[in-house]
Amino acid sequence: MVVPPALYLDGAIERIKALSPWRSWNIEMLLVNGGTVHHAASRAHLIEKVDLVGAFLYAGAARANPGYGREELILRNSPQRRAIPTANLISNNAGSHFFGNYLLDDFPLALLAENSDENISMVTKSYEHEPGYRELLSLRNAPLVQNARIEQLILYTDFAQNSLKASRYQVLRSRMQNKFAGATAKPGVYIKRGRTGELRALDNELEIEQLLDAVGFDIIEPARLSAEEIARRTLGAPIVVSVEGSHLSHAIFTVADGGAFLVLQPPDRFAMPYKEFTDRLEMRFAFLVGNKTTGGFMIPPNDVRRMLDRLM
Repeated sequence: MVVPPALYLDGAIERIKALSPWRSWNIEMLLVNGGTVHHAASRAHLIEKVDLVGAFLYAGAARANPGYGREELILRNSPQRRAIPTANLISNNAGSHFFGNYLLDDFPLALLAENSDENISMVTKSYEHEPGYRELLSLRNAPLVQNARIEQLILYTDFAQNSLKASRYQVLRSRMQNKFAGATAKPGVYIKRGRTGELRALDNELEIEQLLDAVGFDIIEPARLSAEEIARRTLGAPIVVSVEGSHLSHAIFTVADGGAFLVLQPPDRFAMPYKEFTDRLEMRFAFLVGNKTTGGFMIPPNDVRRMLDRLM
């Protein structure tokens, strides 16, 4: 598919000092500049005679780590070990470790075999808002399996933003919209990162919040709100502004159709994963790159004003 360039101000690229350790320059610059992007297919893989032990899978000499936690081989001979004839695994490594990927990847993955009684999940990092979002989106939580011999296990390769992924995003977005039919959105929403996850301190955050509040944005801090409160306050927002990070996923099922993300980027941890999402759903993506400070970074308020003028 052909994707549009991101929106950014002159001099932004020159401010980038380093990328997130999970990203590469080739991918980021294609997303920045736009062009032709090739998305891998979603695939199901049937693996026979699999040992599921803690966070790991073993099949002969093969080994995979879809779950969260350390390797615990001793559990393989535990008397609590289950025997499972067939199963579909609907969790993956990225979602097991990062909240953003849990919503971006694991929730759509759950739709591939939504009504199956053979779905299982592996141990995942605890996410405070998971139960609330599952209820809002009518997604069952697959049984957790920590020690089992599985005769036939289906694994999914489903990381790419292909058309099948897009259709599942739309299903989840429709469910959320139907849950809060008639809600009225503000001109935009600012999602505070707070102190969750790896520290990316926006030193002049209060100044940015005051600017956004003055033009009617809702300022929310997910760590202080339930999933339902977050969804209600972000639903239909035409613009979502936030520091780059997993907390942006709070808006993927609620941002308005054709909406926009404005991501405030630390200069030493630049990353564009949410442009992959906005490109797939034909939304707009803008970013501002901050200036490094002793404790974090800062974004010039005038840069925010200029970008909002372009988006609004």
